[in-house]
Amino acid sequence: MTGARFALAALLVLLTTAAAPAPQLDATSMTPAQLLERADKTSGTLTPGNYLRTYMSDGGGLHTEGVTKISGGDRETVEHTGPFTTAFGSFHGQQWRQNENGVVILLSGFHDTADPDANALSRADSSTALHVLGVTHNAPQQYVLEVAPIGGPRERRYYDVETYLLNRIEITGSDGRTRVWTFSRYRPVFNELIPYTVRYTDGRPANDSVTQITSFAASPVSIAGIPAGRKLLPASQTKPVEIPAIFNEDGIIVPVKIGRNTYNFALDSGSDSLGLSPRIAAELGYKRYGLSKANIAGEFDVSQTVVPDLGIGDLHLTNAVFSVIPIDQPDDKNHIVGVLGLDFWSSAIVGIDFKNKTVTLYPANTSPPDAASLSAMPIVLDDGVPRAPASVEGVQGYFLLDTGSASTIIYRHYFDQLRTKTPLEVTLETRWLGGIVDMAGYSVDDFAMGPAQFKHASIALPPATSDDNPDYDGIIGRNIMEYYQMYFDYEGHAVYLRPNV
Repeated sequence: MTGARFALAALLVLLTTAAAPAPQLDATSMTPAQLLERADKTSGTLTPGNYLRTYMSDGGGLHTEGVTKISGGDRETVEHTGPFTTAFGSFHGQQWRQNENGVVILLSGFHDTADPDANALSRADSSTALHVLGVTHNAPQQYVLEVAPIGGPRERRYYDVETYLLNRIEITGSDGRTRVWTFSRYRPVFNELIPYTVRYTDGRPANDSVTQITSFAASPVSIAGIPAGRKLLPASQTKPVEIPAIFNEDGIIVPVKIGRNTYNFALDSGSDSLGLSPRIAAELGYKRYGLSKANIAGEFDVSQTVVPDLGIGDLHLTNAVFSVIPIDQPDDKNHIVGVLGLDFWSSAIVGIDFKNKTVTLYPANTSPPDAASLSAMPIVLDDGVPRAPASVEGVQGYFLLDTGSASTIIYRHYFDQLRTKTPLEVTLETRWLGGIVDMAGYSVDDFAMGPAQFKHASIALPPATSDDNPDYDGIIGRNIMEYYQMYFDYEGHAVYLRPNV
């Protein structure tokens, strides 16, 4: 899995298929611990060694060919999808991934530790979130294990009664919609039974995919390590570069030159890719690759294209891969048609001075100016967006730092932990890629991020129908960030802060 192709405030993504019908079940005395123990024993463990695995996948209008090298605990996978190449792996315990533009992200693995479902499954002996619901009537009969921890999506896992192999996973979000993975063609591979075919559906044909292993063999392999990432700033660039930017109520707008024209792009730390509107891609005659469906307050199409050359001030980026997503808005007086996401932010230390309304790029291997006077706040970038610690009323949380969001948003599972939240007589209208979401406004106490604490802060609460992502507690938007001078250092996994005075 190489990660999502875009995440423009995508933590409110709504899952998109109808809820799976409840199966007809017979009672069983099997406990979750017994079932999982037998499943683990049946599947076995790959014998340590060196292996080469090849596979292919079809979905979203694209064909993928993948090769995985395995050497002891190290793994490296390279995927070729149409004209694009991506990679991911683990080297000496450090997980990493590389996107279509060559950007490399070191992963913290926080999804593994923060995922309520994964935590429940790892503690089968003591978890109260696991229940064996019974055995299905229809052949092949299957044990149905429900995983339903507080704060997590409902998950059902189907295990064959005779073999104990996992046949199917259904994950249902808080909106009652379901994603489904099915596993088949299990084959023994060096003391492990693995499915050679995995199918995925979320109810929309454009998103259906089939992945099939074509070979898995012992083979001498060499894993060189974590690849070097691509940078927007050349290695010879040693001085800061200020880029043109406009700060207004719609965000931080950067003029980008493509061909003979200049377009307005949003500088958006909440996006894990570069983005371009379908209208501009069509006007420029760019070929689009693939087609899948996404849903953020409404369904829309997603594809990809390649921009041969673009200029940002005196900087140039060639052959950049963009997600083609519906950024254009009819009533947008700023005419924003693109997004500068992860690939831009990871290329340098991005300094944002909200008070003086400037954006300055510093070489990624340096330190921010006056670093000794700044407070460093750690971030992780597993999703291609900065996840940072903050707190309200002393309740520790982890939030997306999103320059593309005007408002600070708190998700319901975190909101419910707060003692004091004063309703505001205002409805905050928030525009997502798929449409407009009306959120309730509240005032909360003692909001702390980095070196500053706000006695009161205005936040927005999404409607209950939004998917409540358990790995994030909300989004910190510009209404909080504008009180700081900030330096985003993706390579150093830190954001440096200084309160504005």
